[in-house]
Amino acid sequence: MPSEIGGLIDTLDDFERRLRTLEAPSGESLGNTIAKLSALVDNLQAQIEAWTAGRRTDAQTDSVIDAKIAAAIAAAFAGNVSITGSLTINGGLAAASLSTGGSLTAGGAVTLPDVFNTDVAAIGGSRKTVWVSGGGRMGNTA
Repeated sequence: MPSEIGGLIDTLDDFERRLRTLEAPSGESLGNTIAKLSALVDNLQAQIEAWTAGRRTDAQTDSVIDAKIAAAIAAAFAGNVSITGSLTINGGLAAASLSTGGSLTAGGAVTLPDVFNTDVAAIGGSRKTVWVSGGGRMGNTA
């Protein structure tokens, strides 16, 4: 019995060797495989180049972001704030200070909460008499 099984194993091993030889790629099939792989790589490269050509540069992306921010700010302040020159605000909205290089026009009352602590003698320059109420509201009697 063991010799018969041994013979069967030898026969199966021989079949396996022959099958591997028959199924092994020939030089021609290897050449075809290389050509197929080369075409696949060329196709992928063309897709990558097309994608790269259509994508934005950093400067273009920054420009789009800047435009969106400017539009959001304009929408938030629409009808409330109009700036035609430079505007500097220091501090929070509740205690902000405002400086301008040109004239400043206020459509309502002007309130100066810290006006009583301002030493006008140290400032110098020409002056005009104005009144200031206890709450810091300022005005002029013409």
